[in-house]
Amino acid sequence: MDTIPSDEERPVTNSDTYDVLVVGGGGAGLAAAVVAAERGASVALVERQDKLGGTTAYSVGSLTAADTPLQRRKGIHDDPVELVEDMWAFDPALLHGDAPELRRLYAVESGRTYDWLVDHGVVFAGPYPEPPHRVPRMHNVIPNSRSYIARLSSAARRAGVQIRLRTEVTRLLTDGDAHVTGLETSGPSGMSQLLARRGVILASGDFSGNATMRKEHLPEGAHRAIPINEGALGLGHQLAAEVGAQLVQMDQLFGPQLRFPPPPKTGFLDRLPLWQWLCRLEGMVVSLLPSAALRPIVKSLLVSHMSPSNALFDAGAVLVDGSGARIGSEQAPAEELSRRPDRRGFIVLDETTAAEFEHEPNYISTAPGIAFAYFSDYVRGRPDLITRAPSVDTLAEAIGVNQHNLQDTIASSILRPPLVAMGPVFSMLTVTEGALAVDTDLRVLRGDGSPIGGLYAAGGVGQGGMLLKGHGHHIGWAMTSGRLAGQAVTRNLNRGAS
Repeated sequence: MDTIPSDEERPVTNSDTYDVLVVGGGGAGLAAAVVAAERGASVALVERQDKLGGTTAYSVGSLTAADTPLQRRKGIHDDPVELVEDMWAFDPALLHGDAPELRRLYAVESGRTYDWLVDHGVVFAGPYPEPPHRVPRMHNVIPNSRSYIARLSSAARRAGVQIRLRTEVTRLLTDGDAHVTGLETSGPSGMSQLLARRGVILASGDFSGNATMRKEHLPEGAHRAIPINEGALGLGHQLAAEVGAQLVQMDQLFGPQLRFPPPPKTGFLDRLPLWQWLCRLEGMVVSLLPSAALRPIVKSLLVSHMSPSNALFDAGAVLVDGSGARIGSEQAPAEELSRRPDRRGFIVLDETTAAEFEHEPNYISTAPGIAFAYFSDYVRGRPDLITRAPSVDTLAEAIGVNQHNLQDTIASSILRPPLVAMGPVFSMLTVTEGALAVDTDLRVLRGDGSPIGGLYAAGGVGQGGMLLKGHGHHIGWAMTSGRLAGQAVTRNLNRGAS
């Protein structure tokens, strides 16, 4: 019986040469590929999944930027220096000194990134406020994050980028001087070598989907949580580490978070076509309508995608697991739930507590500065998440948990029937913050601070130790760093060269 050879034994079937190779087809990778190709480079982008999108496609899609046309149109004066200060203000103790030079780079370049995206057909609404930002800076993509991928993938194809799906990078190729010269890949046609005249850009995302890396680097309360993007395997981290790259801030993350499952039916905005003319029309409508007219649409997004507020537990709600047993004391509910085998539970409250979450300041979820979602919004928009019952036993039967356990849980709380269960709810990870060390040219660095020749990183794998807390910063950095990496790798490119 013939045996199937391993990757090490499988022969390389072909070898192609490009100016630039990009690993990863999310927002950062597409931005890098488009910029490099538009500057005259021959570019190939490899993506291990069967479609483009990466973690960008899972995001809400907001982008935080300073000194944009939308801001100026609304009379908002902004300064990148103030953006740096406000990003730091999200958590001064944690963010102090994390990667100040990269934070300044992001702030200065964010407005240019916004302009570049608009030039490529991406439409935004806003800007919207989010404290501690002193002025509105959050720009929301229209209609959702799929628009980034649609516009940039079209631009990539127009610019001649060769996109190779279902292709995994097995190792980085180096020469005798430890300079990265290309990739070894495994794809539908077998093993291949792709060579890069100018450089390789890693844009492979974070490592939230890699259980081994989570266990190695993250606290116990986080490494067991369910990743939102199971395809974020940290492959770029591993590939670069094999050639001597330094990994930084690998134990840092903002989460996990409690998340409800997606609605059983796709929402209206997710069903909208991504035709460019329609996105522009939608952007015009959003800019003209008063905030009150937009709230029903925003509320539908909130009840579908946003985390429930921990204020529920401060008001007396309890978190139970799949057996009906109370999970800890709700001081760190997502971390506590992550320790349960299925990381699945329910938020239990009574009708009195539910009534408290029908007006400010008590909301269940929010889009900062835009809208709040209250209990009745969930009743209307997500009836699949709401179970009401006149007694403990009937609620236990309705949600499928042990009656005795739920009786003990309610007895330990201030709750009294009639009761409400919201859920199921899961402990989930959005992204991890650990990355490769990079300089302001997005060159990947060794532990001694020297750059690895021919190797760049952007997006989650290229955060360089910068911690990004708050809405719109991860997308902002993905697009900004991808754009800048595409510029750096093609600097002084002879456009007439093959």
